[in-house]
Amino acid sequence: MVYYNFNLIKDELSLPAWLAIGAAAQLLVSFTAPAGYAFVPAGVVISVLTLNFAAQLLGLTKNIYLKNTIPGRHTVIFPNDDGTRPEKLGDKPIAMFLVGIRSNSPLGRLSPTYQRVNHYMDELYEDAESNRTTNGYLGRTADFLPMDFSQNNTMITISYWKTIEDLEAFARRPIHIKAFRYLVKAQTTGSKKDETGVLHEVLYCPPGHWEAVYSNMAPWGMERLKWPMPKNKALQGPFIEHDMSIINGMWGRMGNKLKQTEADEKAAAAAAAAGMGPM
Repeated sequence: MVYYNFNLIKDELSLPAWLAIGAAAQLLVSFTAPAGYAFVPAGVVISVLTLNFAAQLLGLTKNIYLKNTIPGRHTVIFPNDDGTRPEKLGDKPIAMFLVGIRSNSPLGRLSPTYQRVNHYMDELYEDAESNRTTNGYLGRTADFLPMDFSQNNTMITISYWKTIEDLEAFARRPIHIKAFRYLVKAQTTGSKKDETGVLHEVLYCPPGHWEAVYSNMAPWGMERLKWPMPKNKALQGPFIEHDMSIINGMWGRMGNKLKQTEADEKAAAAAAAAGMGPM
């Protein structure tokens, strides 16, 4: 059975449509509620939201936006196969697979074709998750939506793999073959072949050609990855490095100290030429 993801309902309609729904609901309450009580529901909701906002702003209650946040500037270091910390940053390869689906139908995500493709997506990653001790799958981002349109935006996720060969093997799994065949048929036959869009991008980074840095962020992307440990069959996350002398600069986070030194010298010269002091 295909289930609807209610987390996406806010993207189903444009802002004017949601305002119209709210106005219609208020009108219904006005006709059905006793005199003098028509605006009570709206007043209660607005009051609760306002008080909650003020309490967080004044520090009286916990700031929900700081949940799981890792404070300070930091980077990630992928562990060795035995779980130990490598001496050099960025010394492991990484393959990234970005996939997205979008409904081009007036039904939005209730379109049967979209629902079927979305269900296959869920099955694909369930299969990857269940075999991650051997298939090289390291994890993926939560689904996210770019704001290109007022509604029906493309739902995207990025998955990460130890090697490009692991990602290629993922494409040969039975569930991927089944999903791909359905997609090809849906997009090449029938009168509604254009109602579901799919995007697919792959990026492969050999050792020393990727880096990441985060500041006051909840774990996202590479921070959320997990590596299988053969000895105890557990999953281990990356090492978090805060030392600014280690994580300074793009090239430094790629493990190339020589290029980082050159980059620092160029940045210092550019700052001096612009009349600015050192960082």
